Amino acid sequence: MKRINRVELLSQIALALFYMAAATWILRHHSPIDYPPYAMAAWGFRGGENVYQWGEADYARAAAALGFERYTIPYRYPPFTALVVLPTLAFPDRGLGLWVALQATCALLTAEATARLFGQPHRPQQRALIRMSVGLFPPFLVSLYAGQVNPMVALLVVLALQAIQQGHEGRGGFLLGMSLMLKPLAIGVAGLLLWEGRWRALRGLALGITLAMGASAMIFGPPALGFLQAPMASGGGAYPPAQNLPSMAIRWLTHHPYGFALIDAPIAARWIGGVMAGGIVLLTLAGLGRPGTPREPFADRSAWTTAAIFLANPGTWYHHGVMLSLALGALFRQAGQRSRIWHAALAMSTGAITLWGVAWHAFIGWTPLLDMGTLGALGLWILLAYELWGKQST
Repeated sequence: MKRINRVELLSQIALALFYMAAATWILRHHSPIDYPPYAMAAWGFRGGENVYQWGEADYARAAAALGFERYTIPYRYPPFTALVVLPTLAFPDRGLGLWVALQATCALLTAEATARLFGQPHRPQQRALIRMSVGLFPPFLVSLYAGQVNPMVALLVVLALQAIQQGHEGRGGFLLGMSLMLKPLAIGVAGLLLWEGRWRALRGLALGITLAMGASAMIFGPPALGFLQAPMASGGGAYPPAQNLPSMAIRWLTHHPYGFALIDAPIAARWIGGVMAGGIVLLTLAGLGRPGTPREPFADRSAWTTAAIFLANPGTWYHHGVMLSLALGALFRQAGQRSRIWHAALAMSTGAITLWGVAWHAFIGWTPLLDMGTLGALGLWILLAYELWGKQST
């Protein structure tokens, strides 16, 4: 019988108790505003309506029918997310309690899966460190607080990378495709599959996407296919939760109510933000090596491309940072084996992301502090580049 290490067991118990407490507090003292659009979309699709064409009056009508008072709009996700929520509409609270519990469980399992993906079995302290760093990472807690689907997406992505690492590329691609149909946060991983020519995984990816869309169309009918013509996410903005390079440029180069700006030059801000985003994508592609050749470690390379997309995508919000859990796993695995400067950079990067998530409202008026999430993610990207460029020969 395999012996359970005490350090690992304590970290697992601690996180389980933490998420039980967090979910309980949220359900008693807060009403997540990002879950109602999922439920309203499921309600609308079930009634044969094209939710992607709804206006404010349609959402108000759906909210009144389902009993929601606080919510945000619009619903921009694939119909598969609404399909997952559909069975829960029969509950008195329209599935809110079950949803929060489910996402808390997914966050907990993501921490465990990440520890197993990046940690070594004979180093329980290392796995406990990765588990705790991911489990307590604020983007997961912000997602839980808002009622977002992000923890479930992150879990599917980590499980996909586990499958690929174990040689089950078709299964891994399938799980990745399902994650993309909940919310396309793992575009960087899908792009890496294509870049390296991992065709078995890509076939699995196509199958996952096809089944998710097919099931949605079968249950909801033609309105579900409206997703294919739905407008894309916003092109960035000054609102602080928009944590990405294009939005950082907007905050520094246009007047806005959240802090000061150097100048008011909206056109220049868009161009500079686009150049920074394009630059980090090109640098990442250059660092990945010649296309068409699978390279290892694939999980680490996925963490790097995911961080690059997080930074470059103008539609990135802070809670999308659950995907940076891949970077945490890859980097905290090296804890204790690098220089003091490296450890200081890791501490500053993760600390900046953490502090922003905890206290960003207090930073209103101080533009440099409003970009701590973006700068922290950039620090993780740089550290991953440092790690990977020395492993290209593998």
